[in-house]
Amino acid sequence: MTGVLAYAGAPSSVVHAGVLLAGFQTGALSLCTDALLCSTLGLYLYGVRRLARRGRPWPSASSLAFGLGLFSIFVAVGSGLAAYDDANVTMHVVQHVLLMMVAPPLLALGKPVTLLVQAGSRKVQVVALRVVNSGPIAWLSFPALAWILYIGSMYAFFTTAIYTLSVHHPLFHDATHLEGFLVGYLYWQPLVGLDPSRWKMAYPIRIATLFLGMPWEAFLGVTLMSSSRPITAINSVAGTKTGGETFWILAMLVNGLALGVIARQWFRHLEREGPREDRRLLASSAADEARARELVGEELPDGWSVPWWRIAELEQARSAGAGSARGTLPVTEPPDARGSVG
Repeated sequence: MTGVLAYAGAPSSVVHAGVLLAGFQTGALSLCTDALLCSTLGLYLYGVRRLARRGRPWPSASSLAFGLGLFSIFVAVGSGLAAYDDANVTMHVVQHVLLMMVAPPLLALGKPVTLLVQAGSRKVQVVALRVVNSGPIAWLSFPALAWILYIGSMYAFFTTAIYTLSVHHPLFHDATHLEGFLVGYLYWQPLVGLDPSRWKMAYPIRIATLFLGMPWEAFLGVTLMSSSRPITAINSVAGTKTGGETFWILAMLVNGLALGVIARQWFRHLEREGPREDRRLLASSAADEARARELVGEELPDGWSVPWWRIAELEQARSAGAGSARGTLPVTEPPDARGSVG
């Protein structure tokens, strides 16, 4: 049982279900990562509890998403899956998909910065907002740059010598994990995240960003699938092709789910903004009518409105010194009115 429950490396590319499902990494860096993940989850739940004590409930869906995001990171680098990331291309692909495409959007949906600001002290709030709005963070999180870093990192890792270097140098491999996760978070936060950010992307732009990246991700998968040589000397051609196919399928699946999330957020945004826009239009119409009555000294029949162009003409007449600009006030018949305008 020791070999299954505490497995540090895979002897071959053959995946054993016991190692994959029940194993975990025992290296010092892996254990430190596990401790960091547990501490992060504990702090998150502590913030939720502090809000509850103040009578401010926190969405359970956000807590669930954040917890699943942390669990995805553990599966990628701390579970038995990580034992095969060198010997098996498919497991390596799954690992990077978890770190770049699964964990970042889930953590972003958890709204950690919002929770920190709402549950923290005044000093914590000021520091958190200052960091979020700082120049370096704003520059790195610029959506166009984040998109380039996100797609570029995938191609650089899977199509250059970086992959081989990561296989033979564990610390460098761990560094690529961190880089992939950070770049993934910069990419996904403005797309699905709800935390305060310098950049606010309109929902159509978010959807267009996903559609812009999908062909590049698909082409990367196809490139690996059609490769005539293994991605590294310790891997096989068949394993490389299977890894490419896995990447293509998982990337399209993640993007499809992300499109559903963005569409749902867009719909909820319209539900919230609809009544606000109605109130704004009513207030604007009332202000226009009041201004028109002030300019010409006439009362409007109920349900009748004043054309915007006529108000502009009266404003110009008054500014030109035409007195009170009194006269017949042209109005627009309400939709349900009958008869002609006298």
